[in-house]
Amino acid sequence: MYLRLAFWTMAIAYTSLLFAHFATSVHNNGHSSPGVLLTAVFLGTLMGFALGGIFVNRRTRSED
Repeated sequence: MYLRLAFWTMAIAYTSLLFAHFATSVHNNGHSSPGVLLTAVFLGTLMGFALGGIFVNRRTRSED
């Protein structure tokens, strides 16, 4: 249960980091602002934690 929560949190945070890096590097000659990257990772972590919590909650409800 907690493994799924950790997986979603890390996966979405990493995906948001990649999106932030490649989205800004197209317009800024390959250099991304550290603030943009940290904000993307923070928001991705929050989103991943929320999604992981939703999926874990759904799984435990279906087992009852």
